[in-house]
Amino acid sequence: MDHAKSSNKLSEQRWIDTVRSLLPENPEEVLKPFRSYPPFRSFMLSIGMVLAISCALTLPASAETSDNALDTAPFPLTGVPSLTSATTSTREQEKSSPVPFKQEDPVRLGPAGPTFLDTLQADITKNLLQSSRWLDSFFYDPRYAVEENETRAVVRYEGFIENHAHWTFKTRVKLVLILPQLKNKANLIIAGDPNEDDQNQLGQGLLASPAPVENTRRNTSAALGYLIRSSERYNINAKIGIRYRNGHVVSFARPHYRRLSRLDNWDLRFTQEFPYWTDTKWSSSTTVDLERPLGEAFFFRASLNGSWFEKLPGYYYGLVFSLSQPLSTTSALSYNAGASFQTGAHDVLQEVVVATRYRQRFWRDWMYFDITPQVRFPRDRRFNAVPGIMFGLEMQFGQGG
Repeated sequence: MDHAKSSNKLSEQRWIDTVRSLLPENPEEVLKPFRSYPPFRSFMLSIGMVLAISCALTLPASAETSDNALDTAPFPLTGVPSLTSATTSTREQEKSSPVPFKQEDPVRLGPAGPTFLDTLQADITKNLLQSSRWLDSFFYDPRYAVEENETRAVVRYEGFIENHAHWTFKTRVKLVLILPQLKNKANLIIAGDPNEDDQNQLGQGLLASPAPVENTRRNTSAALGYLIRSSERYNINAKIGIRYRNGHVVSFARPHYRRLSRLDNWDLRFTQEFPYWTDTKWSSSTTVDLERPLGEAFFFRASLNGSWFEKLPGYYYGLVFSLSQPLSTTSALSYNAGASFQTGAHDVLQEVVVATRYRQRFWRDWMYFDITPQVRFPRDRRFNAVPGIMFGLEMQFGQGG
């Protein structure tokens, strides 16, 4: 028995000596690499683990999934202005066609192929971009602005130079406040813009028929607007207010009527206003738009607008052709060509304008910039070319921004 015990003790002593020989003499040396491990490497390792788990949980869309598998009715998308109605024909929206713009996603995380959500987002966005409502809201066209009924503040800075002349700068400010006490049908509008009330130039911008000098010297206005009826086919609203102009205060009333009709694949929009000013009396503004998508990447519009003023002779009218091209949900191009006329003993061509406008949302969803190079051929310069360019920076705040 004593011999067996001594053998066991000898075996245990050998195991202990073997283990000790494998361990370092100073245990602190074993923990030192872990204690000095850089925090940045630990952070990157954690990020890598999160990305690996996310990629593993992302499932690619089935190749047999139909674009119409779910209801694709428009709903608010990130980076896409809110819509109240789309004026494109239903048949155009139901066409299954490629998305008419390039996805701005140079660095894509996730599976290489499209996912189910990618397919759904592309189909919905395509339908939205093919509507005149989206284009008008993205460019904040007067067609859209005159009918909007949501709280919004717009601040716009413009710089314009033409034919090597001096730069001219302009600031436009507009504030629309919804009055919930009147069932959200009334709004208070405060505007500071020399050209804000040129609704006789409805939606024409630089290509509008020339407004008489007497009707362009307006500075600040405050008006109460009321929405009588609003739908895809009709819009009826009216504004009453006062305006401070050239040191004088004048009051005004402005009823507005718009009707949209479907003509096969075309949309016909008729807009009529009869503004009344206490100093310039009655005037009339009429606009007829004929529009439709062209292919999968363009939207075409032909516009005829006319203006009449009680205290001025003649009738002012213009014809404009525009071709819009959405590049993405944050940028778009618009190509425009038009001519303006004034009636008299004979219809007189006053001016021809060709312009291209690029508009981009940048940095924030509520910030825009646009560049508009143009060439005018005015009658007072014997229709010689007068080049010009305008730069604009716009900020929108509120529900619509």
